[in-house]
Amino acid sequence: MPVLNRFPASRVVMYAGDHLLAHVHVQLRDGRECTVEIDSLAITGRIAAREIRDALTWIDSNRDLLHKEWLRLNP
Repeated sequence: MPVLNRFPASRVVMYAGDHLLAHVHVQLRDGRECTVEIDSLAITGRIAAREIRDALTWIDSNRDLLHKEWLRLNP
């Protein structure tokens, strides 16, 4: 589970052997977690977009990197 980036209130991680569609997990400091699809930025979980705004901006700006990492971890 590589940590791809850290923010003051959250971190972005990706799991090996995970289910499709290509996505990352955003984990909050309080223990809550959601998934964010790399292409659509769709959030699955009970976390509001405003709570992970920094992570969403970073994911949006780094889609190419995230897709490469997805393919590496999920061949």
